[in-house]
Amino acid sequence: MVLKTDIKTTNKTLGAICTPQQTVFRVYAPLREKINLRLYEGASHVRRAEHPMTKESDGVFSTRIEGDLDGKFYTYIIEDNLEITDPYSTAVSCNSMRSAVIDLSKTNPDGWEEHEAPELNNISESIIYEVHVKDFTAHPSFGVEEPGTFKAFSKRGTKYKDFSTGIDHLTELGVTHVHLMPVSDFITVREEPELRLSDDNYNWGYDPEHYNAVEGTYSTDPYDPHVRVRELKELIMSLHKAGLRVVLDVVYNHTFRSKDSNFNQLYPNFYRTWPDGTLSDGSGCGNELNTEDPMVRKFIIESLEYWTREFKVDGFRFDLMALMDLDTMELITKRLKAIRPDILIYGEPWTGGATVLPSNKTTSRGSQGEKGFSIFNDSFRDALKGDNDGYGTGFAQGNLDKRRGITTGATGSIFFDEGHIGFASRASESVNYANSHDNLILQDKLLKTLPGMSDEEYIRYNKFVHSILFFSMGIPFIHAGNEFMRTKRGLSNSYNAPISINAIDWSLKEKNYELFSFIKDLIEFRKSRPEFKMDDADEIRKAVDFIESQENCYTLGYTIKTNGTYLLIIHNANRHSCLLPHLAIRKHLQMAGKRTILDMEIRCLFNETGIIRGAQGYWHPHGVEVHGISSCVFEIKP
Repeated sequence: MVLKTDIKTTNKTLGAICTPQQTVFRVYAPLREKINLRLYEGASHVRRAEHPMTKESDGVFSTRIEGDLDGKFYTYIIEDNLEITDPYSTAVSCNSMRSAVIDLSKTNPDGWEEHEAPELNNISESIIYEVHVKDFTAHPSFGVEEPGTFKAFSKRGTKYKDFSTGIDHLTELGVTHVHLMPVSDFITVREEPELRLSDDNYNWGYDPEHYNAVEGTYSTDPYDPHVRVRELKELIMSLHKAGLRVVLDVVYNHTFRSKDSNFNQLYPNFYRTWPDGTLSDGSGCGNELNTEDPMVRKFIIESLEYWTREFKVDGFRFDLMALMDLDTMELITKRLKAIRPDILIYGEPWTGGATVLPSNKTTSRGSQGEKGFSIFNDSFRDALKGDNDGYGTGFAQGNLDKRRGITTGATGSIFFDEGHIGFASRASESVNYANSHDNLILQDKLLKTLPGMSDEEYIRYNKFVHSILFFSMGIPFIHAGNEFMRTKRGLSNSYNAPISINAIDWSLKEKNYELFSFIKDLIEFRKSRPEFKMDDADEIRKAVDFIESQENCYTLGYTIKTNGTYLLIIHNANRHSCLLPHLAIRKHLQMAGKRTILDMEIRCLFNETGIIRGAQGYWHPHGVEVHGISSCVFEIKP
């Protein structure tokens, strides 16, 4: 087929539109001359009925079949030669061999239509927890039947010994959003239940096949196309009832297949190409979607609207978001916020390789300003703990050259002043994190850069990293298991590693409960303090002032002014204690408040042990002391 630019488009609903009386099948293939529909009684049946489809002037092939087709399977035959699945299908067979017709109303669990997501007053209140369904539930220590499934995840009351696991663990921790790594259909695992926990049958899921269908490997019955949909809805409803909002990880930048994909057989313009006709590969996976094409844009937006309405999800994380052209991302944000004004949208502002998409059209760092979506802050990440997989260190490991990156990140990476020039127009545009699923998990990075330490010392460094994250403005994000020092045995890219490496060992919660309790305190403290949820750039600039380090004891400190009092935050990356003298504090407050300070009352609200419950007046004869590799928050009343 020859690609054309003067192709007619359509506004019609595509896919299999099923009612008890009839099903209408529509597929867009403007460059094809003949497409037939094949209907199968079962996913593995050979016998089928074949129906011709009529090509309409807008490039849509359609046919109408009378009767109730719920639970039947189908494919398309292109020009008597190629048999493909329907890229618009909302359900598929086991291992995605055929598309399925389903009546979505039959997939709703009891109470689904009535239940509502928990409220969120402001996006800046978000605290994100990224997790993979199998990682979370597959280890024997999780304590539930059907490990590795949506159903296991949705259970309440799961425990390892006396320690909560699963959803109860998340509510105990206090996060607001659960970011599910890809749960739409991907092609790189076998879905048969007996293979679910096989060590050679694991993948993160960034290999999309059918964007609107639920992945079957997480279903207790992948052979019935209704079950996976119902079980994902049960999980979402269980999370909502627990007060947790749900973010789906979406991969609209590429497909796993390229020239043999169903999209390419129907409409080659679905992919970007270089002038010589070769596929552009900004994803590093063989292709990239041509998001600026009207029909590709229509597909992506309607896909997201489908997930938002049908599954009541509360947000989306975009993989390699820079490959989404900016016009499409703006339209996505507008359309989704029309459905859910409080929806959370964020993504990776980078590509995975060279792309034909012009740089001024990529959704990259800085392009998000005042557009209603957020991006991962890799500059803050690297300043915090060093490079992703190497021996480079950050401020947390004592690299004081990274102080500027931390102070910029602490103010939400806005343009704070000439010395702190960030990319964000408001703090909530910055997603602050130490690691995600990619690259070395935090504990493995610390093991690599600080080898040979005791468990107590590693706990201290983990506390320090998370303190800096949670005492900064922007949206904090943690990866599952960081709260109790999960390790992946030093593997930096575990996307298809054995489940024995990726599964979360819940006994670590017992072993490192001190760290878990501390991070729980961090979240509780952040929620209770509006200072860390400031979003407006002008408000942040007026409220925050940085403190000069004292000679021979370089720390990072700043105050946040609010309602006549100040929060004093000090991060000490030295291995020894540091003292900030009263005189220096008084001088700082006088400059910040432009008034004389004769006396002040100081209380320590948070230190390396967590929240100071019932904090009384803090007294030290010379100033405030912060122990090595720790952070402290003081309240000062002049």
